[in-house]
Amino acid sequence: MNSKFLRKANCQRKIDENYTQCLTCERRCKIATGKAGFCQTRINKDGEIYTIVYGLIPALSFNPIEKKPLYHFYPGSVAITIGTYGCNYSCFWCQNHHISHPSTSIFELVKNSKEYISPEKIVELGISNHCQGTSVSFNEPTLLFEYSLDLFKLAKKERLYNTFVTNGYMTEEVLRELVKSGLDAINIDIKGGKKMVKKYCKADIENIWNAAKIAVDLGIHVELTTLLIESLNTDDLVIRSISERIVSDLGKYTPFHISRFFPHYKSHVYGITKPTPIKSLENAYNIAKSVGLEFVYLGNLAHSTYENTYCPKCSALVIERPMYGVTRSSLDLNGNCSFCGYPIALYP
Repeated sequence: MNSKFLRKANCQRKIDENYTQCLTCERRCKIATGKAGFCQTRINKDGEIYTIVYGLIPALSFNPIEKKPLYHFYPGSVAITIGTYGCNYSCFWCQNHHISHPSTSIFELVKNSKEYISPEKIVELGISNHCQGTSVSFNEPTLLFEYSLDLFKLAKKERLYNTFVTNGYMTEEVLRELVKSGLDAINIDIKGGKKMVKKYCKADIENIWNAAKIAVDLGIHVELTTLLIESLNTDDLVIRSISERIVSDLGKYTPFHISRFFPHYKSHVYGITKPTPIKSLENAYNIAKSVGLEFVYLGNLAHSTYENTYCPKCSALVIERPMYGVTRSSLDLNGNCSFCGYPIALYP
């Protein structure tokens, strides 16, 4: 094992002489000595859990915050965005499967990698490339938990914001530690309804809703995204239940992004070979608006007005967006509508 990527996991519990439980995500894997957990990035080494991907950063870019998507958090800013290997889900439609589920084992990738990137280096790169913040994304960022804690603290010292783009399947302890270390905003994937998430993600959707609610209670800016896949989560009842849950648990001003699916990874194996019809997205948009959500967006659509933000109070166009950017903003310095003063966006 390449020791430079090895760090003792913060959240774990010794069960007996053979097993230790990882408490990083809600899978809560009980890992035997010498074995790895579901995500393949955490191992039991001599009775203790270690991450094997600390500082292993195969994905790094400089992205508009709108690409996360985060539309109501520091609009128009740029975040240095990083990711590692692995995932605690196994979605067949994965958009970043080349790092989430690489064809080469993560153990081999770690063993052969020579490039360690420190949290200090990420902050330095962010500042030198005129970024306003950081974002842990691409694969599931919870797997970079220990690294994120160090990164966020350093970023805060340099007045950079910190964001996560996640499936939300981290434990409450992990979420609270992220917030303490400087997490400012989070986009959480709501993959679909309870049955879909159980069948294809092998996860309990209630844990995700709970994480979203805790984040809101802790004062973190929260936005949600659902990738709409025809026949899996396009049913009216599913869209309505997600939308109503957002209103009841998180509030009607929580931004909800509904994104168009394009076939990826193993989609053809499941007989899904076409992009989601635009009419299905528009139907979902109408349902979400009908239950009272104020900010609903349709993503992955070219030349769409569904990515613009309109003021709920005076109906003025306050943020105009092409794909992944801002072309016009009518917000004051506090993120309020410049026409009527209504609060729209958060500036950390």
